[in-house]
Amino acid sequence: MRRHNVVLPSWTKWVLLALILILVALIIFFTVIYNDIQNSKTYGFQAAEERVLEETDVSEVVETMRYHGEVLHHVVFGKNRSNETLIVFVPEDRESELTVVNKKDIEPVENVRENWLSECANCELIDIVPAILNNDPLWEITFYDEAGRYVLNYVSIFDGSKYEEFRFRKMFD
Repeated sequence: MRRHNVVLPSWTKWVLLALILILVALIIFFTVIYNDIQNSKTYGFQAAEERVLEETDVSEVVETMRYHGEVLHHVVFGKNRSNETLIVFVPEDRESELTVVNKKDIEPVENVRENWLSECANCELIDIVPAILNNDPLWEITFYDEAGRYVLNYVSIFDGSKYEEFRFRKMFD
């Protein structure tokens, strides 16, 4: 058997080394960007939760989410000492007041979904989340209607009555 030694020109070694270094730099760069994006999704949650625990009857935080209408609000779901579930809307501005809603006083999300489905049978539901506009607690129903428009429908969190609706037509395919 013959053995052949392959000799590469010196410039190919430098090109391979440069490509490996660029690949490593890109992996590090995208990892840092990914972590920053993930952290920005939950930015302010801890401060909102601490404020809720300090300023309300909530003794245990169950879940926190964001709602960005006219003003950014953190929506904190928690329980008080009587084990009642409370929904607290925490505005980003520390001077603004919190809005606290007892879950027993609201229209359950299942009822809101059923009412929406009876009105829009051929629509595609995306999500139903708590919202707040002009200090009015609402349910935000997002869906695609029969015409393929993206719809934001706001109904009262207390009785499900209509508040406001936006329909967006798709401009580009």
